Amino acid sequence: MKKLLIVCAGGATSSLMAQHVVKEATKQGMSAALLFPEDLKYNRFELHQNKDFVVIMGPIDMVTTTRLQGYAKVDAVLVSPQVKYLFKNAETVLNELEIPCANIDSLSFGRMRGDVILKQALTLMNP
Repeated sequence: MKKLLIVCAGGATSSLMAQHVVKEATKQGMSAALLFPEDLKYNRFELHQNKDFVVIMGPIDMVTTTRLQGYAKVDAVLVSPQVKYLFKNAETVLNELEIPCANIDSLSFGRMRGDVILKQALTLMNP
């Protein structure tokens, strides 16, 4: 199972983008699920272990060493355009945890291009 975390300012737009990514993954033949910050916090991945791809959405303040280190490891993190200014802080934390991360292109995010974001995520996970 591949696990992607999409973060934004408060979790609302990342939720919408995550829905589009899950929809696209399903369209491409993967079994996929959308999870919430609490699912990451309480390591509820075992409920979805039969899925190929899991997308977790949430606020960027989830990206702290203590919050991610003690829980199930994600395979990649994508940062939405509205919190791009916080990317360097998140990148520092994620590099310590050896989790690849990237900014999401503004145009792709604004147009809710789940196909583009899914491709970006899979490329991050499998360089």
